[in-house]
Amino acid sequence: MRFLLVRILTMACGLMMIPFEAVRGQASVQEAFLEAWAAWREGRFLSALELLENLLSGPEGGSLRREIALLTGELHPTEELSPDGRAVRWSPDGTLLAFEKGTGADAVTHVLRLTSDGVTPVGVMEGQGLVFSPDGRRVAWVGMEDRGSWEAARSRLLAGVAADDRAALARLRPELERLEAEHQRVKVRDLVSGEERSWVAGGLRVQGILALPPSGEDLYLWATPLEGEGVAGLYRLRRGEHPVLISPPSTPVSDPFMAGDRVVYGTGRGTFAVQDPVGEGVRQYRGWSPVASREGRWLAFLAEEGSEGTVNLLDLGTPGGEPQVVGRFSMPLSRSGSRACPTCPSLGGLALSPGGRRIAVQAMPREDWEIFLLEIPPQPTGEGGTPLQVTREIQHDLYPLFLTEATLLAMKGEARHRRAHLYDLRTGQVRHLFHNNTVRTLAFEYEWAPSPDGRKLLVVADRDGNTISPERGVYLVHLDREVSQQELRVRLARQRESERKLLAEAERAYGPIREEVRDRVARISIPRLFRYQEDLFRMGSKNITQPGNAKAIAYLEERLREFGYEPELQWFETRGVRTANVIARLPGTVSPDVVYTVGTHFDSAPVSPGADDNTSGTVGLLEMARVLAGRPLPATVEIVFFTGEESGLLGSREYVRRAFAEGKKIAGVLNNDMVGFAEDHRLDNTIRFSNKGIRDLQHGAALLFSEMTLYDAEYYRGTDAAAFYEAFGDIVGGIGSYPILASPHYHQSHDVLETINHRLVAEVARVTTASAMLLASSPSRLTGLEARWEDGRVVVRWNPSPESDVVSYRVAWGPQGNPFEHTTLVREPRAALEQVPPGGVVSVRAVNRRGLEGWDWARVPVGGQGSWPSPEG
Repeated sequence: MRFLLVRILTMACGLMMIPFEAVRGQASVQEAFLEAWAAWREGRFLSALELLENLLSGPEGGSLRREIALLTGELHPTEELSPDGRAVRWSPDGTLLAFEKGTGADAVTHVLRLTSDGVTPVGVMEGQGLVFSPDGRRVAWVGMEDRGSWEAARSRLLAGVAADDRAALARLRPELERLEAEHQRVKVRDLVSGEERSWVAGGLRVQGILALPPSGEDLYLWATPLEGEGVAGLYRLRRGEHPVLISPPSTPVSDPFMAGDRVVYGTGRGTFAVQDPVGEGVRQYRGWSPVASREGRWLAFLAEEGSEGTVNLLDLGTPGGEPQVVGRFSMPLSRSGSRACPTCPSLGGLALSPGGRRIAVQAMPREDWEIFLLEIPPQPTGEGGTPLQVTREIQHDLYPLFLTEATLLAMKGEARHRRAHLYDLRTGQVRHLFHNNTVRTLAFEYEWAPSPDGRKLLVVADRDGNTISPERGVYLVHLDREVSQQELRVRLARQRESERKLLAEAERAYGPIREEVRDRVARISIPRLFRYQEDLFRMGSKNITQPGNAKAIAYLEERLREFGYEPELQWFETRGVRTANVIARLPGTVSPDVVYTVGTHFDSAPVSPGADDNTSGTVGLLEMARVLAGRPLPATVEIVFFTGEESGLLGSREYVRRAFAEGKKIAGVLNNDMVGFAEDHRLDNTIRFSNKGIRDLQHGAALLFSEMTLYDAEYYRGTDAAAFYEAFGDIVGGIGSYPILASPHYHQSHDVLETINHRLVAEVARVTTASAMLLASSPSRLTGLEARWEDGRVVVRWNPSPESDVVSYRVAWGPQGNPFEHTTLVREPRAALEQVPPGGVVSVRAVNRRGLEGWDWARVPVGGQGSWPSPEG
């Protein structure tokens, strides 16, 4: 291949009279980049980064800048506008943007102006549902007129009701909503003069403002009457007058939006209407997912014609015009569609280009959603054109949005981890847009709003990978700019240092038991794993409502007995069904009262045989139980197969309830779920954690004992880990799908055995076994850490370690930016420290006889002298 490449280049040089040495140099640079690219894709990040840094610093570095940027993170720079926000939108002229914080009566809306010098604040409005006038001069929103009066009335209504009394709060919800609606006001502000007016929407609960016309004399509202059985409708509001219903009285209005000077809204399942709010003429159509072109002349929607799905186009600029079929599909079309607000972008299965001449359609040719493109002829014939498939990947591709006529935005993945990709419809090139520029931490995206000119993109995301905190940041992606070569050098150096530290910490942590771990994980057997999977798969669905559940319980018990355990069946009844968790216990030899739980659920969705969700996790723990049988560890390990996860985390909550009642000291948890699906050649998965110490030791296990690449995210909701987090705090780790729930087979009847990568299941079993061995061999995280100033020093105390083989404690302290600047070893659970900066951090972990240090630090912040900080850890 290399010889052939040289021959081709030689001929090309002769034809174009380019110096051969220059072309050969370019070829060798590209070859070196491909070597780095392959190393990155294989998870050999340190090797890849060293190669990339050398290439970027070389004479051809500038020509590789874009490729290196896209491989390692973002090509376009991203700016954080707010650490928390939602419902992002733009003004029609693209000079202003807005987002909301908070919910309900506590919501506020921030408006910012985009200039050549950056983004500057314009104002903060107490309320939500903000809309811009066409010229961007004025805004309207829904807020409170007398907040103090409303808060007093709410306090009286909630008097005596506990904040956690969900039943009482649910009963009072209608009264609370009515109270809030009675205090609602529609407000209009001139952003130039600052003049503000307040309008009363008497007798209505306003759900959204649709438009703020240039004159400002009328407002169009989407609202529901407070009295009677009225349904949501469209209302015209004039200052000083009562609101007037302008939509048909008996027609429920849903998801309204403006298409030019007309209102489009849903009127029931499979129908929608187009209305002129001035002339009040209404036309109804059969179909769903209506979307409008940017100027509002064209409206596209989906419908059915016999067994086919049709894509239809309606010219709103032609009075009395009829929709024309412009595309036909024999495969399912998406019926999804939602807006964060009436003026926010539609996230659904259909998109219309700004000029109305191209339509993007979300359809399902097989198991996963793909995006197709339709070109609209000048005179549609009604037969429909041939759709062009834009995306081709096993992950779901969803929610198309046009930036320009030639560029399309679409999302990959499942709701809990979608990623925006940009498609150049002229060249076919695709690039991932949003990233946090780390090697391993995932960034979760939830909302996207392109600017009217397609040069900027607003994104709501957990860019830091933390889905546990309620905040979601608001970010501005500058699609008209690219990262510089120097910015890229800084990124690569930071990534290389992070990977170097991760490997060094893994070698330190596992050092004393490295050979023991290597011996155990080497015994993981792919043929045995496949045998377990085949046996369980034959049982069909293992949901608690299906016969397969009881069969799986019996099977797990039988296998564990074969391995030498005395399994415990933790029976309980729920919803008229008797089911059980299955537990294999490996008693500790040194500190048996310290318990580590390694869990996975064995049930599946009712319609699914659950090969990935979650037979893949089940068999990995079965094999772990086999290789650890008869080899107890210093602390106790309980390998738990949970039932009823798909029915509401029933098994894990029952296990936690009993553990809490018994006073069981659960020091750490690993929970695996859906570990067998691989979308491509890579062996990769995600650490889903709440504890960073567990995260790092699992990364270390993968680096030292596995060929699997691990990414990470602070994530536990909706998994069995939630029961442990809620009861015991941040002691959770474990492995789940990467990207999170990318599999199109999730909860489907086609979650079958042939979709599973059995080598990947084995690698997860190896990492989990190694992680459990280190956890159970190391001191747990310390508790009761306190620090206070005494005579110019910081005196630190903590509870003695519960492990009986602890011989000392490592204490570290320093400023927030360098918390391990100083370290010392002490024998007793206390220390007196010098040189502790106010606002700094003290960290402590135990050390045992084998030289193994605690897998997580206990930490406490240090205030100024005389302060007594709150204990942490």
